[in-house]
Amino acid sequence: MEPQEKSAGSTAHDERLPPVKVTRVSLAAQLLRTPLSVMRSFEGNARACLIVEPLWGIPYNLYAPYVSLYMLALGCSDMQIGLISTVGLLLQMCFALVSGYITDRMGRRRTSVIFDLIGWSIPSLIWAGAWGFDAFLIAAPINAVFRIVHTSWNCLLIEDTAAERRVHVYTYIYIANILAGFIAPAAGLAVRSWGLVPAMRVFYLFGFVSMTAMFLIRNRFTRETRIGVIRIEQMRGVSAVAVLADYRRLLRVIFSSPRVLVAFFLLLASNIHLVLRTSFLAILLNRALGFPESAIGIFPAVQSAVMLAVFLFVMPRLAGRGPARSLAGGNLLIIAGYLVLTAVQGPSWSLALLGTVLTALGTAVVSPTVDTMVANSIRDEDRAGLTSLLYVFLFGLSAPFGYIGGVLTAVTPRLTFLLVAGTAALSVLLSFIAGKHHPAGTAA
Repeated sequence: MEPQEKSAGSTAHDERLPPVKVTRVSLAAQLLRTPLSVMRSFEGNARACLIVEPLWGIPYNLYAPYVSLYMLALGCSDMQIGLISTVGLLLQMCFALVSGYITDRMGRRRTSVIFDLIGWSIPSLIWAGAWGFDAFLIAAPINAVFRIVHTSWNCLLIEDTAAERRVHVYTYIYIANILAGFIAPAAGLAVRSWGLVPAMRVFYLFGFVSMTAMFLIRNRFTRETRIGVIRIEQMRGVSAVAVLADYRRLLRVIFSSPRVLVAFFLLLASNIHLVLRTSFLAILLNRALGFPESAIGIFPAVQSAVMLAVFLFVMPRLAGRGPARSLAGGNLLIIAGYLVLTAVQGPSWSLALLGTVLTALGTAVVSPTVDTMVANSIRDEDRAGLTSLLYVFLFGLSAPFGYIGGVLTAVTPRLTFLLVAGTAALSVLLSFIAGKHHPAGTAA
């Protein structure tokens, strides 16, 4: 009888409140339950890295949409922009080669703080005072140092985290940067009020302050990983030459493992997409589609909103499943998005936003899935060395695409993004191979 009384009371209550509101609240609670429980589960280095990530993401998202336009405004040509991108990638390849040795010798935590300060804080000051092509060319090798940190930071982030939980760590790192991306429209207002060049100088100076603070705070609240402590001890008295000799063994590991190879080629396609989008998307929107400079920041904000929704409500539900369908579906969305963007004639907001939404949906699924596949393909004992070698190949193979993108953009920016769509098409084929070597529970 008691349950019936509660039911009757509930019915009377529902009659006094609009039922739609109750339904929406319940739905929102259900949607938020999973991401909130995931966030509460983070601890140690993963939590510390996640908390401070916006201090890097906010300034980066202020200036990133406008970098290529800033370079054009200071007298760089399309081909010079592509050349700087290629030089940076080639130097990143060199730094990636030694990143494993440095990370194991100095430790994940110490390596991260030292080379982040060199690779981001110093170039931010150079970019803030840039006068033309020479300044960007000077900054490129200094900024390339951050690739050493790509190895050390990845180790610091996930080595003490269970393999099945790493997709959540990568997803929420992306979320932290996506949330920072909502600042992009404010950048557009600053560009409109101050002009492109003065606004970018302010953004870079702010980046110097914020990123420097982030590196120091992260160093304070993280600890060396369990594997990192072991590797520091093992590396005492070991020369760089001996470590490079060990790379022969690691090369055999790479080329004898289909699991590593398929993850690498998916990472390569994703990186080519990133290189071309970062360097030339603003030029496509401004020059080919006719959107004013002050409007460019709207597109990263829309992209951020879409990717945030995917990270919060879709990726937690894909965890534990095989990556093949996720990767294929995500790359098909990327293809569709860039085909729409390259087909747009004139500043059509509806079509440009549709293309942005489609590419954001696809990228939000593909990026953390590929990162997790790579991380879970490597044993912790070999992580620093194998990661450095993989990134040597990654940047060596990606480097020509910066220059190729510059050449294509000089003809028309549309060609550059048709090339991106082509790399995504290859990734669709690789996705089905990935399903054989990365079963459910190993990636997204």
